[in-house]
Amino acid sequence: MKISYNWLKEYVDINISPEDLAEKLTMHSFEVENIIYQGEGLDGVVVGEILEKEKHPDADKLSVVKVKISEDEILEIVCGAPNIDIGQKVLVAILGAEIPCGLKIEKRKVRGVESCGMVCAEDELGLGENHDKIMVLDESLKVGTSAQEALGLDDVIFEIDILPNRAHDCLSHIGVAREVAAILGCHYEEERQSNSVENSSMREVTGLPYSATASFAMTDTLNIKIEDENLCKRYSAAVVKNIEVKNSPAWLKNKLENCGVRSINNIVDITNFVMLSYGQPMHAFDADKLGMNQENLKAQAKKIIIRRAKKGEEILALDEETYELNENDLVIADESGPIAIAGVIGGMDTAVDENTKNIIFEAANFDCTNIRRTAQRLKLSSESSYRFEREIDPEMTMPAMAKANEMAKDLAGGKIEENIADIYVSPVQKKKIEFEFKRIKSLLGIKVAEKEVMRILKALDFEVTIENKIIKIKVPTYRIDIERANDIIEEIGRIYGYKNIPEVASIVEMKSTTDDKILLLEKDLRIISEGLGFCETYNYSFVSEKDINNLGLKIEDHLELQNPLSEEHKFMRMSVLPYLLKNVEKNLKYKDSFSLFELGRVYLKSDNKLPDEKRIFAGVVANKNAKDTLFYELKGWMEILLSKLGLTDTECLVRHSVSSVSEPFWHKGRSAEIVYKNKTIGKIGEIHPNVSSTFGIETRVSYFEIYEENLLEFYSKEKHFQKINKFPAVELDLSVVFDEDVKWDDVKKVVFTAGGKLVKSVEPFDIYRGKELGDGKKSIAFRISYQAEDRTLKDEEVGDVQNKVVERLGEIGGEVRR
Repeated sequence: MKISYNWLKEYVDINISPEDLAEKLTMHSFEVENIIYQGEGLDGVVVGEILEKEKHPDADKLSVVKVKISEDEILEIVCGAPNIDIGQKVLVAILGAEIPCGLKIEKRKVRGVESCGMVCAEDELGLGENHDKIMVLDESLKVGTSAQEALGLDDVIFEIDILPNRAHDCLSHIGVAREVAAILGCHYEEERQSNSVENSSMREVTGLPYSATASFAMTDTLNIKIEDENLCKRYSAAVVKNIEVKNSPAWLKNKLENCGVRSINNIVDITNFVMLSYGQPMHAFDADKLGMNQENLKAQAKKIIIRRAKKGEEILALDEETYELNENDLVIADESGPIAIAGVIGGMDTAVDENTKNIIFEAANFDCTNIRRTAQRLKLSSESSYRFEREIDPEMTMPAMAKANEMAKDLAGGKIEENIADIYVSPVQKKKIEFEFKRIKSLLGIKVAEKEVMRILKALDFEVTIENKIIKIKVPTYRIDIERANDIIEEIGRIYGYKNIPEVASIVEMKSTTDDKILLLEKDLRIISEGLGFCETYNYSFVSEKDINNLGLKIEDHLELQNPLSEEHKFMRMSVLPYLLKNVEKNLKYKDSFSLFELGRVYLKSDNKLPDEKRIFAGVVANKNAKDTLFYELKGWMEILLSKLGLTDTECLVRHSVSSVSEPFWHKGRSAEIVYKNKTIGKIGEIHPNVSSTFGIETRVSYFEIYEENLLEFYSKEKHFQKINKFPAVELDLSVVFDEDVKWDDVKKVVFTAGGKLVKSVEPFDIYRGKELGDGKKSIAFRISYQAEDRTLKDEEVGDVQNKVVERLGEIGGEVRR
């Protein structure tokens, strides 16, 4: 939220710099994310008045003007703006000024005429994009006034992150001002009136007391009914007659625009001003458009109903979009239909415009959950819905209404003659909290003086007394976040200052923790993957319908969210692949090759109330220059990774199987299962090009996924030392012809079985297919390494084992090529 430093100073006597204030707010209340100094670069720019204007003697499109910038100084300036004229108040950059467009103003000759300054356009001062015309200011501005003051840019704006637990009371200048006063220990002047509507000062503003019953209120001109009391806790409304809709005064425009709210007209600006001041959203209806007119206001009290929308009802909103409503949406309606979507946006049919003469101000309190659901469903977010979604104090409607009425009288000439209609279904009671004073020390670890505790709590607007060392507190209604004694003590601690609490090591018994095996596994997976050159990525657990269709999966197999944040996050993912492919598409714009991995979860439908969550370790390898080798590179990395986890090569198989790798996104000819001790622990392969192309990828992508729960069965942190064999190895090559359907895994298994303990490794280095081998045949060339643990092998011994290997290979159809 944007908070104005100057606006805060209207409530609090601030005697420190904006930088110091930002630091204190961050340390005691909420984080100040940014400090914006308005008017930067406008030093040396002042208001001037055009006294004379002549055509340039040597340029048809230039003028020579004399500009008064102070009581005793007049400058001669050459200007090319077509709209410059005598009597105008303009912005003048004087000699020595360095303006935002990069110019340093110096005395110079323009076509032979000396120019001693510059009459500025918007873009030259960084205030807009218009360069064709100079800025013409209000005639009432005094010559010599600085540009910052003239434009209302002599302010500092804080961008503050108001967390949800304080959104109830601090999404407003008054709320933040109250915090500042408590932190600084200075005087706080609260502008709003007392919460009691019977207060005399309230009567002075509204003219007459309010009228209300449980769910129905009626004045001479208003007939208001709340049909759903669960969704509307309070509704206040007042008629203001004979108003003049016009532009707001400069001070109001500046305040709103400095806080990021566009000025529209004086009536709409009043509602926005009240919202930024008090945190209470308001709305203004054109009373005549509700069937009310100036002549028969008393004769025709117009009915306003706060109800659920009817199925199929529509409303043309202020954004000129038509929205279809359902029975869950709360609306403000008259007898003809909805005139506003409650808490979200008003309707166009009752909008205030330049012809409006009579208005109805509305200040209400709506159910936060209902407003949030409606805003999300309609994809509508407004300053109003942002506040209602976070729950606000129902006691704020009448003070906000009083301020709006007062401003309408002052700024629009409005006449307030009627009662305020106010329905308060179930008035909020102040919470009462009691606890022993010594509890403060037991929780904070330090003793805070009783006087300081009283100061802090009273500064935060708590009603507090201390009797017999018992603190008795009444919590203001706007502090919805305060529930118990610990919340009060936290308030004392943060205002007192956590930095004032000494750091002391806790005196506790140290106990060893129990290692979570799956977290240890994930830690090792990260370390090993990063060592292999993979980079970790973090992605959402939600996917869109488009992502599911692109993978060729079924929508009905996925879990659909009831209230998705967006269409992109509508379903729980069953695979981590969609976002990994999106990562690939983005990274291919900057790199030719890379490897990524993710440790995440997938969510499967189950018979239980909650989905079945599976931990997945997955990754992708992309290379623009790779051809047939990409799958084998990834396979090699997986073998290294699994061996480092204790799964040895002789037991871990990558088994090609079209039937087992069934998902449609796999390339059937280049995909496999990863099997260990006859249990599938994952899959590996290339993504089908038809699938990767739907994600904007035109190169090969290899992908793997490991099921952590399955891998965990074989994972162990224990490492066994194996001494280095001091005896030499003997390596022999074989080239054997097999039928096409014989798998390398089967060949490898036969070699290890036949060779027994003497076979240390078997590695293929060539596969050949040719006419001389015959149809359906292939030749696999591989190297066998023989080695004994206790002796040097003799040629005869190796030869015998090799012959046994050849014999056993013959049993699966292998024939040695001579």
